[in-house]
Amino acid sequence: MNNSLKLKTLYFFIFSAMGVMNPLISQYLNSIGFNGTQIGTITSVSTAVAIFASTFWGERYANSKDGRKVVIFLCVAAALVGILNSFVTVFAVFVLTYGLMFFFQGPINGTSDSMVIENGVEFASVRLWGAVGYALAVFAGGRIGEHFGLENIFYIYAAAYLIGAFVVTRVVSKPHENIERPDTADGKGKIGYRDLFADKKAVRLIFCGIFICGSNVANNTYFSFLYIDGGGTMSGVGTAFLLMVGCEAPFMALAPWLSRKITREKAIVFAAVLQAVRFLWYATGPSAGMLIGTFFLQGIVNGILLVEFVKYVSSVVEPRLIGIAVAAYYAISSHIGTIICNFFGGIAMDYFGSTGVYGLFGMLNAFGVILFVIFGLHKNEKS
Repeated sequence: MNNSLKLKTLYFFIFSAMGVMNPLISQYLNSIGFNGTQIGTITSVSTAVAIFASTFWGERYANSKDGRKVVIFLCVAAALVGILNSFVTVFAVFVLTYGLMFFFQGPINGTSDSMVIENGVEFASVRLWGAVGYALAVFAGGRIGEHFGLENIFYIYAAAYLIGAFVVTRVVSKPHENIERPDTADGKGKIGYRDLFADKKAVRLIFCGIFICGSNVANNTYFSFLYIDGGGTMSGVGTAFLLMVGCEAPFMALAPWLSRKITREKAIVFAAVLQAVRFLWYATGPSAGMLIGTFFLQGIVNGILLVEFVKYVSSVVEPRLIGIAVAAYYAISSHIGTIICNFFGGIAMDYFGSTGVYGLFGMLNAFGVILFVIFGLHKNEKS
């Protein structure tokens, strides 16, 4: 296999691991007796761990001689702790073990994205295979969970990451010692986050991402409740995610073309506005049939945002800072945004039900769009 095909295979499996875990973990926790606030707490604490983990491992990836070794270690460690979680049913203990799992899982996306971008491979063509893997995994996970028990999601999760780790060993990655580091006389100075935070545009972009990107992940936690409240079934959740996430792949393939036509900045604004409208509509309590019938909305939104936002972040910084910038995007935009949505979403779930969760998500997304425009991030500087 050539390098591009190996990276596509890697993304298929690492996103398969997340696809079987993220949408179904809330139902698993509910099945072992945890309430909405506890579920929100578990997902928020684990994501808080991922913030520290992404910065910690992102810096080590950026300063390592071979970033592949970091990715391999993270995949293997996440798989082993994932298996451990299947045996834990006590709330306090589960918070600890699930948080430990995210210490290794959280940075996998960021380090893998950095590896793709640094090697000059078209990111959209690789990332779309992650969407395919995610869609197929959540569909299979829903079926397996319904017929054989939801605890099996942990074993599928582990197997997918172990396969991903093996694939990384076959990837030919650009050695980090060949990346220019002009901040020191010998060109081999250590890269740190203070270098990134000196770039005001990058900081503003990452901050806006808190309100735009967090609900993308949190939707995986709470959509099953909205769907079931609308008259759907557990196996139907898998079908819904298969359609919604599977639809992301073709739009990821189209995202680079759309960005060339209307600029990347305007494409992000379009997707973010559509996301806010979508979640505010979810807050009205549509039926399960309507939710499945509008599956393509997630494809449009995530197909653009998940590709173009991380590319936007990496494009505004120097090449030597790409690894740090992508790690900061995941730590702050994705993980902090997810904490806000998961934690307050859990409280909204207890008091207002699943529709209240999506009312909150929609308002946060709208605020993120307003900030994006106020900061002038919607403007194409080249034009």
